[in-house]
Formats: sequence, structure tokens, C-alpha cells
Amino acid sequence: MRPKRVIFWAGGILAVLLALALGYYYLILDWKGRPVCHKQIMMSFLLWMDDNGMDSNSHTNAFPNVNGLSQNSLAIIRDQMGYMTWTNNYNYVPGLHEDDPGDLVLMYVNGSTRWTWHGPPPIRFEKKAWIVVPVDFKMGGRPPAGDGELSERISLKEFQTRLRRTLDFIRTNERPNWKAVVAEHTKFLNSLEQVKP
Repeated sequence: MRPKRVIFWAGGILAVLLALALGYYYLILDWKGRPVCHKQIMMSFLLWMDDNGMDSNSHTNAFPNVNGLSQNSLAIIRDQMGYMTWTNNYNYVPGLHEDDPGDLVLMYVNGSTRWTWHGPPPIRFEKKAWIVVPVDFKMGGRPPAGDGELSERISLKEFQTRLRRTLDFIRTNERPNWKAVVAEHTKFLNSLEQVKP
């Protein structure tokens, strides 16, 4: 073969390989809805409790609660997390304590996602689910099917059931700012009525 033809074929093969790699990266992998490191969130909550004179081993401590508002309450752990852009994709349920039932929803990704944890991206053909971070950060003995990092992947129906149960728990126990908590998350639940499971 002539050198020009070899260069042409080598360049063509390289271009095809590059196109395949870029196609896989941008068309096959799903980059939307990536969760943050839930271990980092758990440690941030524990450090916040410690910084505020609470004994994290007592299991009677309240997680942050600023007027019962999700984003304002999450902003409290800003010093421990170092960055807070991730909160745009999460809703937090103020009013819960460490010793509350472990399967209550402490926070959740505010849309269904294919991601299981913040590691390798999933492919677009995987089924979407809802990620919840429970009060016990998945330390309990619940089934591990589809679990992520200190979190659980659950169906829309189960997500709605568990969030309603969490709000009922906060209301029944009359936690501080419970009316604001229930109002904010009930509004979110109502917005999901039109979402297909």
C-alpha cells in the first residue's frame, strides 16, 4: 500500500473510534440526576451535631430544622460540606431525630433517576427510580434490592407512601415547624400525581 492510503485508513479508523467513544459518552450514558456522596452528607450532619454540643451517640438528636424549610435547613451544613450546589437536586425533611424509625425519609432526590450512587454513570436504557436517604442512612435491615450509598432506590408508589408516612410521623409527634414541613412536602407529593410510575 502507498503511504497516503495507509494514513487515510489509519485516520479513518481513528475517526470512527473517536465517534463511537463520543457517541457512547453522550448518547448512551445518562449524566442527568447524579446523586451526591451520601456518606459525606451523613458525616456533615454528625459534625454539625458535634459542633453544636450534641452527642451523636445519644440517638436523641434532631437533624437541622430552620423554620421547617428544606433548603434553609440544609444550608446549615454548608461549613461541613464545603459546597452546596447539590441541594438543588434534593429535598430535605426537617423535624426528624436520629432515634426516629430508620425507614423514614430524611431526604430525597427530587426527581426519578437511573443513578444508584454517585459513581459510574448508568446507561439510558436502565429503569428510573427514586432515591431516598432514610433517617438511619440505610443502616437498618431492609431489603438491599437496588440500594445505593447509604440510600435506597424505590418505586414512585413506595416513595409516595414512605414520604406520606414520614409527614404523618412529624405531624403526629408535633415536631418543631411541622406545619411548614408538611405543607412543603405535601405540595411536592401533589405535583407527582400526574407522573407516570
